[in-house]
Amino acid sequence: MGLNFMKIDCSGMRCPQPVLKLAVETAETPAGTVVEIIGDCPTFEKDIRTFCERRKKTLLSVRADGPKCVIQIQY
Repeated sequence: MGLNFMKIDCSGMRCPQPVLKLAVETAETPAGTVVEIIGDCPTFEKDIRTFCERRKKTLLSVRADGPKCVIQIQY
């Protein structure tokens, strides 16, 4: 977990807050950064997938962590 790793916790947020937070917090993120975002909103995974497609970001992994979903995105 070097400089090019970022973690955003959106637990408890409801759509569309996690995607908005992701967009704002990664606005200046350099290419090559891995962003890990955590959420528990029912549409969280779908919303993040859509965000990645629209922004041309690579979705690296999606895994369940109890009720939460942990998604890693390559910038």
